[in-house]
Formats: sequence, C-alpha cells, structure tokens
Amino acid sequence: MPRLQPFGFSRTTMELTVPFTGFLTVVAVNRLLSKTLGFACVLERVEIATNVVGTGAGATRALNIRKGTAAGTTCGTVTADLANQGTLGVVTVGTVTTAAGANVFTDTDTLTVEFPNAGTAFTAGGFDLILTFRALNQRAV
Repeated sequence: MPRLQPFGFSRTTMELTVPFTGFLTVVAVNRLLSKTLGFACVLERVEIATNVVGTGAGATRALNIRKGTAAGTTCGTVTADLANQGTLGVVTVGTVTTAAGANVFTDTDTLTVEFPNAGTAFTAGGFDLILTFRALNQRAV
C-alpha cells in the first residue's frame, strides 16, 4: 500500500451551465472550445445535473469532453435524455475514457466541450455540466 505524502491530491470541479437556447436545440456546437486549464490534472468524473426540466418527444443530446480542439481525443461522454431530465436536480453520471491516458492533461493541454451532430433536440430544458479533476498538490517555491 502506498505511503501518504504531505503533498497529496486535490480535487476541483468545473461547472458549466448548458442553457436550452443555442445548445439543446441545435446540432454540432461547442460549449467550450480549447480552454487551457494551466495545470496538470486527470479528468475523473463527468456529470450533468438538471436545472430546467426537459421536454421533447424522444429528446436526447450527447456531450463529448475532448482533450484538445473539437477534433481532439474524447476523454469523457454523458447523455442528456428525457429519462434523466424530467426532475430538477437529478444527477446523471457519464463515462471517462482512461485508455492510453486520454483523460490525463498537461498544463498546456486544452479542454473542449462539444455537442456532436447527433441526437434529437429538446423543446425545453437545461442542465449544469460538472467536471471533476484530480491534481497533485504543489509546494510553493
């Protein structure tokens, strides 16, 4: 078992509100494009939490979390659909891709949140996207 060190891990979350207009009604749009995080970290968790009840026959929208630009490596996904958007506050957990270090960011890597050209538009709804990152604490020099 590894020994605990005085400079262990810390976790931080990034929350992005995804409103209905401009995101849940259109295809192939980026909510965040090539944002530099500025620190080395690992994406641990991808979640969405309903903040406006969703409606729309067969509505479903996927989100891709990418390392890099809109054509970068997919490191996480989560899907909003009527089943998980019908009640305020419901949290839906997505998946994180760990293969080949897809979810490992350096301090110069960028982050993109993309709605791909797929799914069926909502007629109402909204949610918060919550990304959880783990980073090693660093000592001030």
